[in-house]
Amino acid sequence: MYEKAVEKITAEMNANEHHPYVQVIGRFLLVHLEQHPEHAKNLLEEEKTILKSLDTMRRYAETQRVGNVAVISDADGFGIVLQYFDCWDGKPFEIPPEPQPPARVAAPTRVTSAKSAQASKKSTAPALTQLSLFDDAEGGEAL
Repeated sequence: MYEKAVEKITAEMNANEHHPYVQVIGRFLLVHLEQHPEHAKNLLEEEKTILKSLDTMRRYAETQRVGNVAVISDADGFGIVLQYFDCWDGKPFEIPPEPQPPARVAAPTRVTSAKSAQASKKSTAPALTQLSLFDDAEGGEAL
């Protein structure tokens, strides 16, 4: 199980090799896994990823922000990641839930009266004439 957890973490790190935060958290999780091999099954949960743990950290940081700036300590950041993977033994962090997308509201059905339906059938758009830069005002070719 330990080896599979290491494979999962390294696979995500390789898939996101240009994402520096995935690399930092991935290395941290590998070290944590060496020290706590009993947490391997928690890290193997399929729906849990390093990227999603970073999103959890972002949501927590938003609760700590002042103006447009949010700062959390390294200890809190790594603790939040461990809590996300259910490996945290300390005091739990209060992390806001993931925002849910708004429900789509069905467009109201359009009610047309018989009069407006007849009017729309009778209306025709006027014929359009395309002008060219090479035409004169009467529509003939300019010399």
